[in-house]
Amino acid sequence: MSASGSASGSGADGSGDRITVIDALRGTALVGLFLLHTIEHFDFLSDVAVPPAWLKPFDTAAHDTAFFLFAGKAYGIFALMFGISFSLILGSWSRRAGSASLRFLWRLAVLFAIGYLHGLIYCGDILTILAVMGAPLVLLHRLGDRVLLALAAALLIQPPTLWLVAGLLSGTAPTPAVPVHWTVYEGLMPIYAHGGFWDVVKANLWQGVLARTFWTIETGRYMQMMGLFLVGLVVGRNHILERASQHRRLLQGVLAGGALAFAVLYPLKRLAEGAGLPPMTAYEVTNLASAYCGLAQMAVWASGFVLLYPRIQSLAPLRALASFGRMSLTCYITQALVFVPLFYGFGLGLYRYMGPFYSVTSGIAFVILECVLAHWWLRHYRYGPLEWVWRAATFRTLSLPLRHTPKAALAKAA
Repeated sequence: MSASGSASGSGADGSGDRITVIDALRGTALVGLFLLHTIEHFDFLSDVAVPPAWLKPFDTAAHDTAFFLFAGKAYGIFALMFGISFSLILGSWSRRAGSASLRFLWRLAVLFAIGYLHGLIYCGDILTILAVMGAPLVLLHRLGDRVLLALAAALLIQPPTLWLVAGLLSGTAPTPAVPVHWTVYEGLMPIYAHGGFWDVVKANLWQGVLARTFWTIETGRYMQMMGLFLVGLVVGRNHILERASQHRRLLQGVLAGGALAFAVLYPLKRLAEGAGLPPMTAYEVTNLASAYCGLAQMAVWASGFVLLYPRIQSLAPLRALASFGRMSLTCYITQALVFVPLFYGFGLGLYRYMGPFYSVTSGIAFVILECVLAHWWLRHYRYGPLEWVWRAATFRTLSLPLRHTPKAALAKAA
């Protein structure tokens, strides 16, 4: 998201042209993540009332389609974008006076503060995780491309989880304990259902932090996320997305490799799901298989979109999607501010009535609204509201211009 870098491209310092393909790709990831959040009622994993018979097929289709397309992939695109944005921003800031690395660490500290406040409403906040895990990049970016890619490959394989799964399948490892995040989330559900607004805030002060932290660790997402940071760092450093025509063969290779990997891994994942393994063994095996499948699908998603983008970038929906991606910090937080009160007990409590179909339908409508509003906003302003706050706090100045200058406004209109 722009949460991983509110500026991208040659405009990373607030001037020049933006690399709109990065904004648009980030926008697709935010769409996918948001639709999953609506199905999950923003981490309020409570069953709704039994739907009428005619609605059940639509609920099943909406749930299965959204999870097949986006689960484990949308967050991966964000992680990739984080690494790309880091590379572009650091390249821009290195031309300024002062330490670019220290400034970026301060930028992450500001992001953490924004994310923590957001997490008081929605415990599934990803901004704090991005901020903490992004800190090592100020050192790792000094490594060469080959070292970074080798390290990324090792992280993406998830050696600890792979070792555990091998031991479980061979019978040499003991049955793992129930994940801690299951227990923490279970304790939060009654509060989300029946507590008032301040009850939710108090629970998220610490229990929400524990829930998302243990989830990130116990699912292996921390390793995948760091691996994708490093891949994004190499992609950004070599300007692969903004010079896609020069890297067409590489992108086509990634597309073909991702499709082939998915064709091999997905049947194995389905086989593991139906193998009748003990519950916790099945959980660990399918979690790892899903992670590998997600990486393959993400490779197809990202490379396919970048290859297709030059042909479709002039379409009005794509321009609006790029604006949505450019304002992704504002849009991401706005989604929680609207939908948490919509679903939770302290608000309308619609978790009781909105299954996957109604949730996804409302999410699609809201995304369209956000795209339209973001496109309108950026015709008049240089940054989204929270993007401006983040940037102003990063440079510790309130003199950062928000509106376009008359000259810039005329050029944008033209």
